Amino acid sequence: MNHRRNALFQDLIKNPVFIAWVLEDSSELDQYWKNWSSGDITRKEALEQARFSLLSFTDETLRITDEHIAYKVSQSLEIAKRRENAARISKSEFSWLKHSRAMAASIFVLLAAGLFIYIKYPNRTIFTENQQQLSFNQKEEVIIEIANENKEVKYVQLPDGSSVVLRKNSRISYNKNFGQIKRVVVLSGEAFFEVTKDPEIPFFVYANELVTKVLGTSFSIKADENGKNVLVAVKTGKVSVFTKTDQHAREYESGKKLSALLLTCNQQATFERHISRLVRSTITGSMLLKIPIENQKFTYNATPVSEVFASLEKAYGIDIDYNEQIMSRCSITATLGDEPLDNKLKWICAILEANYQISENKVSITGNSCQY
Repeated sequence: MNHRRNALFQDLIKNPVFIAWVLEDSSELDQYWKNWSSGDITRKEALEQARFSLLSFTDETLRITDEHIAYKVSQSLEIAKRRENAARISKSEFSWLKHSRAMAASIFVLLAAGLFIYIKYPNRTIFTENQQQLSFNQKEEVIIEIANENKEVKYVQLPDGSSVVLRKNSRISYNKNFGQIKRVVVLSGEAFFEVTKDPEIPFFVYANELVTKVLGTSFSIKADENGKNVLVAVKTGKVSVFTKTDQHAREYESGKKLSALLLTCNQQATFERHISRLVRSTITGSMLLKIPIENQKFTYNATPVSEVFASLEKAYGIDIDYNEQIMSRCSITATLGDEPLDNKLKWICAILEANYQISENKVSITGNSCQY
């Protein structure tokens, strides 16, 4: 597929008018698309390719877009408006009756459009819609979803070593091949992130309508699906935030540098969903989610390993298994900062000349005694 045809294809499959024409077999739009592709072989090929791709999806995998919903509502309102106008110019003795019928028809059309969306796409949520960002455009893709249903916090290690601390009733999703081409996480709920530094592959979090882009830092996101606001608070480093509907969103996503609205340590972005407004503010500390890791510095000065391990268990919601008797005289002097848990463990074990293994929410450490 050449560059122009590919660009046309991408535009078509996101075009609400095109989607309506294909999915609903709207004959009213036949002439429009015929004229659009007339005399242009590349447009014809892109049109057929996009149409075939949409029809190839099953009802369970195809997710309707916000733009398509907006188009259907706009279409319904236009129908209602025409019927109301027709009622007004009717004969006076029938005006009230016809107006009532027009209003009833309007309501019926709106309900029908809503019913169409609900029946055809019953499980559509903003979380599942955001999962479209996880595609690498490969033939076979595996999307991993992890939820925290009952623990206060749950630790998740991403394939690139980044740490995610999920709060209760929250979930994330990512591609199994995360980090090979891009690093994208979809979040619903609340989570704290410690991102492995990689300037060549920026790290993105899609949470409701907001996108957070980082190169390597620590921050919190609060994005309850039914909440009034989406919030991002920075503990260390710098992040960039923007909305999915921002006119420069594609530019922000494709670039390797941070742009859009920049946040640094102890700054917070608030996206007010009902008015689509993004505001930056300064905060005291970064306790957005009010969980221990947001306020921990991970600085140790001749600190016994028992205390070090206890602080990590509290921060990440994990269990650390080690031989307390053998390692009772060991201590740590180090500043571990905003590094992901995997890096913290590497440094600690390098100091102790020990080994570690992570299995879900349990860390096993084996080492020798420390002699003085």
